[in-house]
Order: sequence, then structure tokens, then C-alpha cells
Amino acid sequence: MLAKVLADAGAVVDAYDQAWDRSDAERLRKHSADHSNIKCCLLPELLASAEIILSTVTTDAALDVANACVPSLRPQQIYCDLNSTAPAVKLRLHDLLRPTGAEFVEGAILGAIGITGANTQILLGGTRAGALSQTLNRFGLNTSPYSRDIGKASTFKMLRSIFSKGLEALIIEFLMAGHKAGLQHDLWQEVATLMTERGFEDVARNWVCSHGVAHERRYHEMVQVIDLLKHMQFDPIMTEATNRFFERSTDLQLSRDFVGKPDLMDDVIEALLRHTSQRHSQ
Repeated sequence: MLAKVLADAGAVVDAYDQAWDRSDAERLRKHSADHSNIKCCLLPELLASAEIILSTVTTDAALDVANACVPSLRPQQIYCDLNSTAPAVKLRLHDLLRPTGAEFVEGAILGAIGITGANTQILLGGTRAGALSQTLNRFGLNTSPYSRDIGKASTFKMLRSIFSKGLEALIIEFLMAGHKAGLQHDLWQEVATLMTERGFEDVARNWVCSHGVAHERRYHEMVQVIDLLKHMQFDPIMTEATNRFFERSTDLQLSRDFVGKPDLMDDVIEALLRHTSQRHSQ
């Protein structure tokens, strides 16, 4: 997908798949025929001419691919790792490539390219992030420099996944339980209406701010919700995690920090961090 967008915008694009080797001549020819404006070649040939190398492989292969590139990399080239790897891995890649003289840029893709295509936001990190962003955007991508420090863009992506993946799991559990109770469509419509009419930002801010004073009541409510789900013979994985979260706030006596509902989300977040830090230090 990325290669096609770049090539269609006029970039000279060579492509290599780690599954290819010298015995795959027929597959190389087929890929080249299927993508007439993308030259499919083997890794040494690609690295010999490339100014920018974009690594888009599976997470577990990122280091192996970088290692394979090291002997052929040279100064003035930019190696950009776009894989969903942790900040520690991005730093290892940076250290691995440094002796070659090539510049390392980390990339964090914030969405599903298969759905949003070239509009998918990509954060870049490193000393050459700004220059690379200008080049890639000129050829149809949607990138922005996030930090000169390696690791911050991938940290952003990893922490964002707490929300995106957690919400995905919670929605699915919510709909599974609703389906089992024969209420799936009514429940979905109620939540969709709430978010549409009031807006996510207002709803979420109210939940966070009111957590400071309402967590204990919500904890006891969630205990009953779990009892209901178990009576329905439903395994409430996400709901039990929610219950444990409210239980922790109750055990920390978080409500003592507030006379009433605070106006700022940061007040609740900072109070929780302070209490949990104190508990860990005891």
C-alpha cells in the first residue's frame, strides 16, 4: 500500500520482501509485472540505489531485517523503521545502524493503512524526522515530525493502544453480553446516541472528573454487574478488570482528596498517580 502511494505520486520505488531469495526469480517477475511502477528486487540491489529505506515488516522481524541491511548501508541514507515495535527496540535499531553512518528515523503508524490508506497519520522521530516528513508528504503520505528523540513516537503509539485496543476489547465484550441477553441493538443504540449527541470529549471528561468522588458507588455497581454476567454464564474479562480499577480507587480512599467533583481531569489523574506511587513505595 505505501509503496503504491509513493510510486503513484512519482517516487522511484524499489521493493523487497524478506520471503524472496535468489531462487524466487519467478515470484519476483510476477510481482514486477503486477506493479509496473514498482521495481521488485533483492535486498543488496535495493540498498545500493536507495536514498530512503522504509522497513515495513512484522514486528518480530524488525531487528533481523535491520541486521541484514547493515553491511550495505552507507552515510546519507535514511533508514526508517515503521513497524509497531516498542521504544526499546527502536533504540536498539538506532544503535545497530549508527556505525553504518546511515540516519535512523523511527516511525509510528497511528491507524490501519488498509482502511485509511495514504491518509493514515504517521509520526516520525529522530534528528532527520523533519526532512524525511517533508519528502514523504511530497509523495502522498501523511507524516509529521514528533520528536528528535528516538523512542517518543513509538511510546506515543504504544500508550495510544491502551485506549484503542482496550476500547476495542471492551466494546466487543459489551456487545457479546448484550447479544446473550437479547439486548445488543438497544444497548448499542443507547451508547451511540450518547456519544453522538453529547460528544466523546464531554462524556469522557465527565467520567474522569466524576471518578474522584463517584468511584466507590461505581465499584459496588460493577460488583452486581459481574454477578449478573456470571449468572448469564458469561466470562466478564474486561468487566472484571474495570471492577478491579474502581476497587483500587476505593481502597486508596481517593474521594478524600475532593470536596466535590473536580473541574479538571488532571486533578484526578495526579491524585491517582500520587496514591499509587505512595503505595508502591511502602
